[in-house]
Amino acid sequence: MNVASETTRSLIVFGRDDARKPHASVFLLPEVEAAESAARLMGMHSHRVEPGEAPEIVMRLPAGKLFDSGKAFVPFVKAETYQRIAALAGVADERDSGSGDDKAADSPENASAGSPEAVAGHGGGDGGGGAAGGNGGDLWAKLAVGDMVLASEGPDEGYFEARIMKAKAKGIFTLKFRDYPDAPQVDRSYYQLGLIHPRQLAKK
Repeated sequence: MNVASETTRSLIVFGRDDARKPHASVFLLPEVEAAESAARLMGMHSHRVEPGEAPEIVMRLPAGKLFDSGKAFVPFVKAETYQRIAALAGVADERDSGSGDDKAADSPENASAGSPEAVAGHGGGDGGGGAAGGNGGDLWAKLAVGDMVLASEGPDEGYFEARIMKAKAKGIFTLKFRDYPDAPQVDRSYYQLGLIHPRQLAKK
């Protein structure tokens, strides 16, 4: 018999943002009430997980983070994962079927370092003017403070837009995720980053 403890993944918070992209994360037993409150505050859903329920979903979800503001960090997930969570919770998926949301929802995960939208750098920051010039070279070496890149929150997650806040020694960058201003900054090595095509940046 499964018995809940303080380290048991006990609540899923999930929902779609204004762009209809899917988000979901899991919270531990001591965080349940605060996470449920955060879900209400952010207009998201929550589902209390019974011990041992749907481990193939629950154990693969990223851990959420609670903020003093009462909100929470609920990162992007793949559309397929979100649909399975919605079915588990008995909640209708709110996506607008006429707007191509499934493709849009998967775009952060698909925009990895090897995708067509991420194979070229951009000319932001000092010395970055030739990053998209098509001459090859080490595009990562031209990254500078203020540039937008793609970074992952964890090994099982996709790549999301983040701005370089600080350049450290040995190719380490301090990043801030664009869509989560309350989230703590993270450090990533240059080889853990994806580059965004300048045409994509021009659309933002």
